Amino acid sequence: MRSRIAAIAAACAFAVVISASPAFAHPGNSAGSGHPGHHPSPVTEVASQLITPLKVAFGPKGSFLVAESFAGRLTSISSKGVKTTVVNAPGQEIAGVSYKDGSTYYFNNDMGTGPEPGGQLLPARLMKIDHHGNTRQMADLSIFEAANNPDGNTVYGVRDASADCLAQAPYLQQTGEVFSHPYSSAPVENGVYVGDAGANAILYVSNTGKVRLVKALPAEPITIDASVVAVASNMGMVIPDCMLGLQYYAQAVPTDVEVDGSWLYYTVLPGVPGESLGMGKAYRTNLHSGTTQLLAQGLAAPTGIAVDRNDNVYVAQLMGDGVSVIKKGKVTNVLPAVMASDVAISGSTLAALTNALAETGGSLITKGLR
Repeated sequence: MRSRIAAIAAACAFAVVISASPAFAHPGNSAGSGHPGHHPSPVTEVASQLITPLKVAFGPKGSFLVAESFAGRLTSISSKGVKTTVVNAPGQEIAGVSYKDGSTYYFNNDMGTGPEPGGQLLPARLMKIDHHGNTRQMADLSIFEAANNPDGNTVYGVRDASADCLAQAPYLQQTGEVFSHPYSSAPVENGVYVGDAGANAILYVSNTGKVRLVKALPAEPITIDASVVAVASNMGMVIPDCMLGLQYYAQAVPTDVEVDGSWLYYTVLPGVPGESLGMGKAYRTNLHSGTTQLLAQGLAAPTGIAVDRNDNVYVAQLMGDGVSVIKKGKVTNVLPAVMASDVAISGSTLAALTNALAETGGSLITKGLR
């Protein structure tokens, strides 16, 4: 039971597109229930009719950079909502946009064909546009994946079933395949941290293009119960009774990365059945010691993470109720929205992408932080 961002997007679109319109206020209105006597910050729609907007970053001169991923387009949006196409690559996936010190970073990923586009090793390019407007390729992550395959020895699926039991459903055990799908990026002074949703790993690409492994994400255990059996059944897969109660080790798919000080924050969407059952998690890893801490769990397809100046952590939940803040392991909604695909923070402003997979197009919205 594999998990791919494209497959997740398709499932989410099917499940949520019939929902009500996005739950955010128009300019000048307030959103959120708040508390008696407390007036929530207003939420402003900066731009709409965006095609699969899956990643957002604060850009130069008060602008925003949005990856309209499946449209193959990187768009700059002014504070007044004026759109300018920065990259136009029909047939490609444009993903993981980020910005730092005058340079824009994004991924130009080749899209495969067939029932699961991208399910093979194809070029996955980390691109950089400098402050002069010059574009260059920093690295092709698929080359690193072909040579290293960080999760190649990881056993996904059921590990503890007897031979006779596993023989009834051999498709419920596999090792990590050779596949690269860089999906999120976080630039720092001398390079870029990358969340590779195909490799199930976090990588670092230096400014000279050298790629190294930061962390291969361990599989996420999920107990096989009736809800897991139901998810499998809906996919046309049968889980034999002998596997009930055992652990299913799902692929730990990194969906976003953010660096704040010496900590690298990231969201994980456990592969099928994890995304359907609200089993997403948020972590942080110390870049010096390697210590990893679980920040929150039980998230509904977390696909965006951001940290504010007070070290509060925010997550966007694609299949959840919008954008939430994490404090001491407690997750509290701060921006009700449908299909919130990403969140970014600069100073006292939060930017989010909502309604990201709707047929009518997604929106870029902002909200002031108090």
